Amino acid sequence: MLLIVGLAATGCFNDPVSELAVWSEFLPPQEVSGQLPALARFEADLYLAVQPDDLGEDLLALLREAKTQNVGVRLWPQLPDLGVWINETNAVEFGVYVFELLEWMAANDVSVDWIIFDLEPSFEYAEQLRGTLSEEGLAGVLDLLAAHRVPEDFEAARRTIAEIVEQLHSVDVRAMAVTLPWTIDDLADSDADLQDIFDTPLVGIGWDKISVMAYRPWFSDFVGASLSPGFVGSYAESIAALFGDRAQVAIGNISSPGLLLPQGYSDPFDVTRDVAAARSAGVADVSLYSLDGMVLAGGAERWLAAASGPTLALNQADLPTVLMRQVFGLLDRALSLAE
Repeated sequence: MLLIVGLAATGCFNDPVSELAVWSEFLPPQEVSGQLPALARFEADLYLAVQPDDLGEDLLALLREAKTQNVGVRLWPQLPDLGVWINETNAVEFGVYVFELLEWMAANDVSVDWIIFDLEPSFEYAEQLRGTLSEEGLAGVLDLLAAHRVPEDFEAARRTIAEIVEQLHSVDVRAMAVTLPWTIDDLADSDADLQDIFDTPLVGIGWDKISVMAYRPWFSDFVGASLSPGFVGSYAESIAALFGDRAQVAIGNISSPGLLLPQGYSDPFDVTRDVAAARSAGVADVSLYSLDGMVLAGGAERWLAAASGPTLALNQADLPTVLMRQVFGLLDRALSLAE
């Protein structure tokens, strides 16, 4: 105990996270309700996926129960018939759905303070990128990305999303963006080339929180090499420098895959290591993907515990992370030269 106190005094330990949340994407409301006591014990918010078909009594019961148990809820709208996540191709429809969702809640005397904008290429585009990479290699992927570089469409979508956020602010609802790491790499210069080719506008919008998806299992699979917690720390450092106390890091993926994710963590200590990297880089707001995987792995309790305590100070990016970020930087510069 004396050793721990001494290490803490010398800065070898990070303070616990100041904000903690869990993403829930596929669990039915009744199963989510069963995890609310664990979320409440660890003061963790719930980031809840909601699709148009979900608007009904089960969702209402969950929102009311979350309020009773003092669990904050941020709604994560999805449009499964229009690419699932918000992007350049569905910004108008997303805005319509968001305000239909708010009206439905108001009519049923429930409310939330936050709406989450999950900025990702459409599911179909993501699958096309994966298929092209396996069949045609990098050259084919670059051609496909170039075909999605349409500045006029990108700017129109950016303006639409900015207007949605402004309208949310006018009714006292805050807006959170969650995005992929290469979007953060795109912010190193004054253009939006990488955002454009992936159809994901982030800049020039009045976000109240910006989160980066630093999912080590997914990106280890993506680059074909095992990434260390330094991957999380590298992006945490960048997003902290860019957005200060508006920055968040999303950690995972835990256990079961999502729509495009490989098998994730089975050991909660991996979450602890990622939280340590995020905290060491200056980010105190962390979310975990996902509650679905936690339930399959025995429940949320041990995963929340792994993310909640003090952590050792560490932050050293590994070579695959450095190389990956350099590749995205080179791609961004190449796009700028091609203008």
